[in-house]
Amino acid sequence: MTLIVKGLSKKYGAQLAVDDLSFSIDKGRVVGFLGPNGAGKSTTLKMIAGYLQPDAGAVILNGISNQENPIAFKKLIGYLPEGNPLYEEMYVKEYLSFISNIHGIVQSANRIAEVILETGLTPMQHKKIGALSKGFKQRVGIAAAIIHKPALILLDEPTSGLDPNQLIEIRTLIQNLSKDAIVLFSTHILQEVSAICSSVIVLHQSKLVANTGIDQLLKPAQPGVRVVFEESIDSYLKEDFFTKYIFDHIDKHTLVIKSKDIQEVKKSLLNFALDKGLNIQALQTQEASLEEIFKLLTH
Repeated sequence: MTLIVKGLSKKYGAQLAVDDLSFSIDKGRVVGFLGPNGAGKSTTLKMIAGYLQPDAGAVILNGISNQENPIAFKKLIGYLPEGNPLYEEMYVKEYLSFISNIHGIVQSANRIAEVILETGLTPMQHKKIGALSKGFKQRVGIAAAIIHKPALILLDEPTSGLDPNQLIEIRTLIQNLSKDAIVLFSTHILQEVSAICSSVIVLHQSKLVANTGIDQLLKPAQPGVRVVFEESIDSYLKEDFFTKYIFDHIDKHTLVIKSKDIQEVKKSLLNFALDKGLNIQALQTQEASLEEIFKLLTH
């Protein structure tokens, strides 16, 4: 099972929202869909789901095109839109029964029971959706998206606004869903990506700027050395030693020096401190973070 997106483009008037986007994802993958606000993430998910017609390009899942055979395609996907629209006057179990009937699920009672258990909704199944916390509403939205066992699950900001406990539970749920499906979800929370994704797709200004595994994304980034001096080093920063390096001035005692040659930097720092009579409290390698990579890709 593979999702193939080829040359997807969309304009809103003169504004180009998505520009010639292409990628593919295989079954069993959790892929984070990243980008700043306005990069085109939600528009792309809507086009993949078939809720929005592209101006150009194609989306194919298991050999089925969402434009040439939209009904068959939509039977294969589960979609949780941003904002999670729900019928809040309905009870949880009643709502899931309504959704299962739309999908024509045989033995729906069994499947409803399964998905309630899977999403942790058992204590809430007889409550009105409008009375639930945001975390449980998100679970209801995910339950509705997966009740028909889709091959492709699209989640638009599924963890937005959740507390730390809810985040952990939804993380686990998303990881479990990937065992039998492709999971593509957009998020602004980079910790979520590093915690549960095998790879990422990054958009910036409507274009694809990265499509790679988490490990591969971090590999080319320049690591650094974090050094903490006992004394203030503000007055030394214009010396020749520091002008040859790129560094972040964290505070008057702390620097992070960027370099591919970590050992050379450490050796030079020790010699510099000895020469100037400075004392080093801490000296450690600091790997580039996903946040730093994201900034590099989207600025």
